[in-house]
This record gives sequence, C-alpha cells and structure tokens, in this order.
Amino acid sequence: MIVIADSGSSKTDWMFIKDTGSFGIQSPGINPFYQDATEILNAQKVYFKREENKAVSLVYFYGAGCIKDKSDKPVIDALTVLFPSAEVLVEDDMLGAARAVLGNNEGIACILGTGANSCYYNGQKISDKIPPLGFILGDEGSGAHIGKLFMNDYFKRALPKDFKEKAEKELALDLPDVLTAVYRKEYPSRYLAAFSRFLAENKTHVYTYSLVKKSFGEFFFRNIERYAHYQDLAVSFVGAIAFNYSEILKEVAFERGITIGKIISKPIDGLKCYHTDF
Repeated sequence: MIVIADSGSSKTDWMFIKDTGSFGIQSPGINPFYQDATEILNAQKVYFKREENKAVSLVYFYGAGCIKDKSDKPVIDALTVLFPSAEVLVEDDMLGAARAVLGNNEGIACILGTGANSCYYNGQKISDKIPPLGFILGDEGSGAHIGKLFMNDYFKRALPKDFKEKAEKELALDLPDVLTAVYRKEYPSRYLAAFSRFLAENKTHVYTYSLVKKSFGEFFFRNIERYAHYQDLAVSFVGAIAFNYSEILKEVAFERGITIGKIISKPIDGLKCYHTDF
C-alpha cells in the first residue's frame, strides 16, 4: 500500500492506495518551521490506525515548509516512526501542486490557501520560483493576506458602515485578543486565514469583492509577472482561496492579460493520478 499526502499550514489530506481501492483521511497541518518531529508525530498519530500504517510500503509527502535537505528532516523523522515499514519521500507543497495541476506539462503553478506560493514548472521539475516570504513579508492572495487586510480595515475604521455592523455583530473582535493571537500565539497565519471564511460568506458585498481583488492583484504583480514569458504560459491554481474566489481570480487575470489553466480546491486527487498513471 502507498500513501500520498498533501499538507498545508491548516490541514493535511492523506490518500491510502492499495490494489482493492483507495480511501482518504484528513488531519491537522504540518509545518516544520513551527513543529519538531515529536510535535508532528504526537499531533498526527491519533488520526491513524496502527495496523494500516504497518502495511504502508511507500509514502509520498508534499508539505508546506519542507525544504529538501534543510527543513524536511523533522517531517521525515516523524513519518518514519508513523509508517515503520515505509520508504518516506518528502517534497515541498509547491512541487505537489505543480504535479497535481500540470502533470508532465509546462506551466506556472500556484497555491492560494492559508498561504500563497508559485513556481515555473518545466514538466519535470520546478526550475524557477518566486519566494512567497510568509504572511508577514508576502503571501499576497492567500487567506492570511486577505485576513490581514481585513483586520487592518476593521480596526482602522475603514469598513463600510453596513459591513462594519455585520462584522461587529458576527465576529465581536477584541483588539487585545487579536494582537495576542497574531503576535504571541502559535500559527498566526491560520488565525488570520480563518477570517476569509466570514468574507467568503459575504463575497457578493462590494467590500469583499474589492478586498479580494486587491489581494489577487498584488499576487499576480509580485508572484506571476516576475516570471519570464508568463503571458505565454497557462497559470493554474490549487487551494481553497483560489477555488472559492475563482470568478474574481479569473477577472483579475483577464485584466492583466494572464491565461488561467486549472483551478482546483485540493491537489490530492491530481497527485493520485500523477503517482498511479505516469
């Protein structure tokens, strides 16, 4: 049995594949920038059945923050314990996204979820990549970036009156609590990205439309238009933000002369095809 996993900062999708079929589970996100091997193992093991794990012979893991031969070791160490009979192969989530939407074809692949990322993929490997820089310095277009812009407008009195009243009623945000969550607690990007759910529920409002369009415009300018010949290549996306706001994403791309390829919510099905069909 083989296992394919795709992990972002918020959640991990696992696909178990055997001769008789496949099944999937979901667990919390894994990020070696914030977790050591013990923390990863303890957070994940409760989601798995031990006997099933022993039957796994090969694990393909694609994860946020998994830089080969640098930050990937905690993930390798944790998964080697979790799947004691398996060979564990760890790659970053950007390669997983590229393989999921492009297979063996050339193009630009992007992630727009809790975080954001992009790369030029030549059909076999990533040969150019703009650094995303994380939610403080970058991650334009991501859930965390959209949440950050919304928090700024909320507390600096820049929301339209009707949207302000709705946000205050439904979210009841307290400034000290928000500052503590962003600057002192774990996983601040997850916290900020969670506000994108409220915005998604109100995405027909002109404020949400303008905010998301602004964030996507920044993403294209800083992360797509830096690649050579970007106008000659299709740009494909994975992630809940890209999927949920796909109409705005397509509109911004059209205005900037960019061709959109695939937009999918999760890469796991595409990765299953990649690892079983090629």
